[in-house]
This record gives sequence, C-alpha cells and structure tokens, in this order.
Amino acid sequence: MAVYRFKVYLEDNEDVFRDIDIKAGQSFEQFHVIIQAAFKFDAKHAASFFVSDDYWRKGQEITLRKEDLPLDEEEIRKLVEPKKLMSDAKVAKFIEQPHQRFVYVFDPSVQWSFFIEMIKIAEENSKLVYPAIVKSLGTAPKQYKQVNMSKEELSPDLAMAGLLSDLDEVEDEEVYKVIDTGEEAIEDDDINSLEGEEGEGDALEDPESEPLEDFDVEEDNEDL
Repeated sequence: MAVYRFKVYLEDNEDVFRDIDIKAGQSFEQFHVIIQAAFKFDAKHAASFFVSDDYWRKGQEITLRKEDLPLDEEEIRKLVEPKKLMSDAKVAKFIEQPHQRFVYVFDPSVQWSFFIEMIKIAEENSKLVYPAIVKSLGTAPKQYKQVNMSKEELSPDLAMAGLLSDLDEVEDEEVYKVIDTGEEAIEDDDINSLEGEEGEGDALEDPESEPLEDFDVEEDNEDL
C-alpha cells in the first residue's frame, strides 16, 4: 500500500513542522490523532481538514464530529459542498495532485491553523506503525496560553494581596510613591514655609506675651 509523506506546519511559522507518514487507506481521523500527538495537543476540541488549492484556499471540509456535519444557512447559500466525516474519509480519495495540500484547523475558538503538503510517496517500512512521525523540527507551541489578568479584573482580596506583594519589594522611603492617596504632594520647602507662618501667627495672637523692654546700648557700654 502506498505511503504518503506530508509536511505539517503552523500557518504562521514554517520553521516548526512535523513530517508524517500515513498509508493511503488510512482515515483522516487517524491523521488528526497523529497531528495532535506530534504537536502535543490534547485532542479535546473540534477539528477539520479542508481540501486546499495551491494558494491555501479552503475547499471541501472533512470534520471530526457528526454534529458539525450539517451546513448552516450561510454555507447553503454559498453552495458549499457537503461535509465529510473524518472516520469515513480515506486519505487516498482526496489526493488529486503530487503536492496535494490541506488546511487543518483545530479548536475553532482559538483557530489553531496548520498547513499540510504532500512532499513524497514513501516506501512502506515494516518497522513503523502508521501513521508515524518521521521528522520533527522546532518546539511546538503551548496549546493553552496563560492569561495575565489586570488588577481591575481581580477581586478586591486578590488585588490587595497583589498590592501588598508589590510593596514588599519597595524600600521604605519609596512606599509613599507607590500608594496614591489622591492628594497633591507637599514639598519640603512648602512645609518649612508653613511652619514659619504658623509660628508668626502664634506670636501675634498670644495676649499674655509681654513686649520687649527698650535698653540703651551706650549705657551698657559705659558700665563695661
């Protein structure tokens, strides 16, 4: 039986790819499973293959789940070809040219998109279990990317915990620069000025303060 070798790579990064051998009589469902294993995905989401032309334009869809087979109104209006089910579709029946192409889309909500191109017809190797990964280059991306929540999205308790954590890393003299009280800052010169004004006011308003006695400088000098 003929063995097709396909190069499978990320739509936006051709440097990360896997070469996969699959027998002509094997199904697209088996192709789907080996792609998931090759890129270390968990196979928990919907997926589809699309027969493609040389410009990666999507044609007939071969879908994983039966519930995704019915066409919606938009697809019917556009006269889209009926979908095929992966488990029923043999790879050989969709090979129309020496460098046949497919587009593989996994997890529609995230739209992981892979380009697949047949690069050769290989000889069957009795030591391999097909489909098989025969070449791997580049580190596969993480399927689930960590999302950092902004402080506005956190609960009050988590936000306060994050603030306290931030303050632990700040020197004592920097604390007041981190916490925004909403009031305008007062400079040191302004503080000294205010203290001077307060002292002057107290001296004028104190009724018990006695005026300074006049003294004659010349008389004091004569006594010396």
